[in-house]
Amino acid sequence: MFSNSKNIESIGKLLLEFKKYLELQKEFVKLDATEKMTVILSAILIVTVLLLLGSIVLLFLTFALAYYLGDVLGSLSLGFGLISAFILLLTVIFYLNRNRMVIQPMARFMTKLILTKEDGSK
Repeated sequence: MFSNSKNIESIGKLLLEFKKYLELQKEFVKLDATEKMTVILSAILIVTVLLLLGSIVLLFLTFALAYYLGDVLGSLSLGFGLISAFILLLTVIFYLNRNRMVIQPMARFMTKLILTKEDGSK
C-alpha cells in the first residue's frame, strides 16, 4: 500500500506542509505574546503616570486644605493634624479593601487579556 512512489511523495508533501504549519504557529505565538506584553506594559506605564500626577495634585490639595483649616481653627498644626488623620483613615480603609479594589480588578484584567483569543472569544 505504501510502496507506491506517489503515496511516498504525498506523505513527504504532507510532512512539509505540517512543518510549515508548525513554523507559522510558532510565529503566531510570538506575535500574540508580544501584543499582550505591549498591552500590559502600556497599562503599567499609564497607571504609573496617572498615580504620579494624581499624587502631586493630592499633595497640593491637602496642603491647601490644611492651611485653610489652620486659618479657620486658629491653629496651623491642628489643620495639618486633621488632614493627616483623614489621610491615615483613608489609608486604613484602602488597606482593608485592597483585595476588592486592587487585586481582583488586576486579576480580571490579566485573565481577560491572556485568555481572550485573537477573534475576541474565550
